[in-house]
Amino acid sequence: MEKQMTEEQRRRLESMSMIGNKITCKDKHGGPMWEPGVVVDEVYVMVSDYKHMIQKIEFSPGESWDGSQFAFRTGYYTYDKEMNKIKWGQFTQFLTEKEYTELLKRAKEKNWDIFC
Repeated sequence: MEKQMTEEQRRRLESMSMIGNKITCKDKHGGPMWEPGVVVDEVYVMVSDYKHMIQKIEFSPGESWDGSQFAFRTGYYTYDKEMNKIKWGQFTQFLTEKEYTELLKRAKEKNWDIFC
């Protein structure tokens, strides 16, 4: 069921960004958290009360395992069930063909070098 957002809630959700911040990744085997790099850009589409995005991450020196300068991470922000706090999504994204096409179109418009 789709949650209705106020204009203020929508503005807050759309303003959520990690640009300029280091990301951390959990080691599923219990090791220390890993900080592969910094988010340098993002593209997103709004779907109901979800901000689906692709983050462009610049690797810190020595962190890339194949020599790439950048990595890309998909994810989303959404409100908790009370529609009070914004959370980073912990579940797999699910977008329609049209929604995913729009998200990729926005990455292509920024000339991200990920397209053949």
